[in-house]
Amino acid sequence: MLSSIKEKLLSVKRNVNLFNTEEKPDKNDKSSINYFAGAEILSKYQEQWAAIHKLNEENATKAEDLAYEIQNISKHVKSEKEDIGLITHILTQSNLTANISNCLKQVKNLHDTCNNVEKGLIALEDLINLNDFENIKKQHAYHLKQYEVRKQESLGSFKTNLETDHQKKILKHEANKKKILEERQKVFQEAFKSDLEVYKNLGTIPKLKLPKKQSALLEEIQLDFDQNELDQFFGEKSTL
Repeated sequence: MLSSIKEKLLSVKRNVNLFNTEEKPDKNDKSSINYFAGAEILSKYQEQWAAIHKLNEENATKAEDLAYEIQNISKHVKSEKEDIGLITHILTQSNLTANISNCLKQVKNLHDTCNNVEKGLIALEDLINLNDFENIKKQHAYHLKQYEVRKQESLGSFKTNLETDHQKKILKHEANKKKILEERQKVFQEAFKSDLEVYKNLGTIPKLKLPKKQSALLEEIQLDFDQNELDQFFGEKSTL
């Protein structure tokens, strides 16, 4: 490309010399020679060439990117075409409608089954609650029975203690009463012996005035006497 530019520059230079009407300078006049003639044009063409080269490189890069995008689009279009063909095949050749209908029926059956299961779970929950309630009732009845048994045992123990205390009091009262009777019997026995000695000696029995509070019933008095002494007493009396 540089050689073609140089040829163009030379042709332009020749054309410029042909149309130049001014007197030709003397070849021997070295001061009139312009050594930088065409440098600006050459620089301009070089700048244009560099810009064109840069644009070509950018275009090449963009062309590569575009080719890559075209390839991706082609693959995507091909994939979409295959998908459309598959969908078309499914819609035209397969039993998609029947399968969808069967699926809807199965979904409906599954929904009905779920409703039945839900009702069964509710009934089971009610049954569990009822069973728990019955168990609680049995537990309360058992605890109430145990409480009743404990209370009856406590009442029986209380009655036994009362009876024991009552028997102890009765025994104590009877012991006290027996002691009092024994003391009275002892007193009367001593009085009887004293009266008996007086009767033996004097032939009469003195009368004693006793307070009414100290009197006792005849059947409550038990005399402790010796039968031999009584027989001896009556024998001596008969001899008199």
